[in-house]
Amino acid sequence: MRGWGYETFWRGELWVRHFTFDSLEDYLDYLASAPVLPPFDRGCASVAGSAEFTETESLEEALDLARFGWHEGLNTLVNMVETVKRALDLKLEARRTFHDYVGFVPDVKAYLEGSPLSMVNKPNPPREKFTVYMNTSYDGSARRECIYARGAVVLAVAEVLEMMGYLVDLRLFEMSFVDKDVHFSEFRLKAPDERVNLGKMHFPLCHPSWVRRLNFRLIETSPNMTDGWAGSYGIPADAALARKVLGLGSGDVLVPTIEELGIAGADVLADAQRLFDLVNAKLPDDKKLRYR
Repeated sequence: MRGWGYETFWRGELWVRHFTFDSLEDYLDYLASAPVLPPFDRGCASVAGSAEFTETESLEEALDLARFGWHEGLNTLVNMVETVKRALDLKLEARRTFHDYVGFVPDVKAYLEGSPLSMVNKPNPPREKFTVYMNTSYDGSARRECIYARGAVVLAVAEVLEMMGYLVDLRLFEMSFVDKDVHFSEFRLKAPDERVNLGKMHFPLCHPSWVRRLNFRLIETSPNMTDGWAGSYGIPADAALARKVLGLGSGDVLVPTIEELGIAGADVLADAQRLFDLVNAKLPDDKKLRYR
């Protein structure tokens, strides 16, 4: 069974071309094997993009980094995430342990004394799911520092929400448009029961080639695209358009484009605050993200 699907539909006056992928691996497998379709068979930005613009030498290099991990600069990402976490005033509830018949670690003293309650356990209350939708598209003039900073603050918020006891469902999508023609693809980068993995998420969230080679490649392999797409690869969708196509309500958290979110790339705490303002709208007052 293939791990992707493609459909087209009308959303009001918008004609939507919609790809879905079950996982990052399914997305990369599709990009590596799908044929280029007209009108892009006359030239592909995913291949011709310069190393200065994409920060990779080729489409193949971008696919390899996405598949096997982008290790260069990972320490920078970790430091940015930790800077945000350390600056927050977090109120984390400690879960007390108790003795039980089963548990996550044995109590040797209780076992030697013959107690049937020789395992240490802890309560596991139901956890609320927190879904974050992130539009990976951005303008062609977006600077590397801003691309990187937006990815870092999204990862920092995901880690903090997990520390607070939420199950974080991180869904990436690409959405751009030409006139009333919308190109839209999506997949889950992190399932709710999966821990934040900085190594896995580093490339999709922080590397320019995610958009400038891989997202472009997806557009180049999409059926029945027009010459307008070949000339521009589309305009990144703003939050209002993305919410309309995704069918999101006002309470759903959507990370918009770099420009709309106002990421400057100079101060990670200032950039993170812009995302806090969106996330805090869904959090109760005692759990809102605030700096000390």
